[in-house]
Amino acid sequence: MNTTHVARKCLKQDFNNFFFLHFLGVPLPLIGMVAYGLVATLGLQLAGKNFPFGIGETNGRLILLGTTTSMAAASAYFLYILSTRFAGASCSYCLMSVLLSFSLFFITLKDFGPQQILKEVGLLLCVASLVVTALTTSYRSLQPISTSLAEIDLPYATTEITTESSPFTLALARHLHSIGAKMYGAFWCSHCVEQKQMFGREAAKVLDYVECFPDGYRKGVKMAEACANVAIEGFPTWVINGQVLSGEKELPELATLSGFEFEDSSKSN
Repeated sequence: MNTTHVARKCLKQDFNNFFFLHFLGVPLPLIGMVAYGLVATLGLQLAGKNFPFGIGETNGRLILLGTTTSMAAASAYFLYILSTRFAGASCSYCLMSVLLSFSLFFITLKDFGPQQILKEVGLLLCVASLVVTALTTSYRSLQPISTSLAEIDLPYATTEITTESSPFTLALARHLHSIGAKMYGAFWCSHCVEQKQMFGREAAKVLDYVECFPDGYRKGVKMAEACANVAIEGFPTWVINGQVLSGEKELPELATLSGFEFEDSSKSN
């Protein structure tokens, strides 16, 4: 079985699960549709000076501002999760939602004067905090391992690194090894393979790599104790100078984080 294909399938499953979170039993996409409908309705009512339920213009604008604040906070949270937990996954709908929700927020905000904005800033921060807290609680309720992966009996397999190492990647790998930096990963993780490909065949052998599923993966299997002790949230995970860093890293970033300075002897000669 192609381990890269499995990793991508699991990433897609987790990605789909995330965007169908529920809050109080209601799917978040449905809540979003209702929110957009409410904003459209209130906007039309306020433009026509026709206020439903006798709420008045001031209260109507406050409700509209609170709604658009909630939408902007939710979109920002989704964008954060997308960039940190699902690196490499694309979601044009998410980006459109971020653009639309923030546009609605700033359009609504411009109708308030500076003094009124300062007066309501505490309320807006409270609304945004409640939205982020609710989404975080819902996200944490998801299973940490995707359903697709949980149903797979996947024997351990190694993936050949095909790229050649450069003097820089060899020197960086030796430096990371010398300071005790470790890379934690899983054999089915495509990002882990891509991270090793950045270093190249020779340099990857120098890295202190910790395999979190050395006996393969199947339902009920536990992560290796060395990985569990690090409280890993995703693969790969780097531990450099006591700092836990989740996700694939560019080589210059690893050099900076580890305090590595490369001296090119060929240039000096």
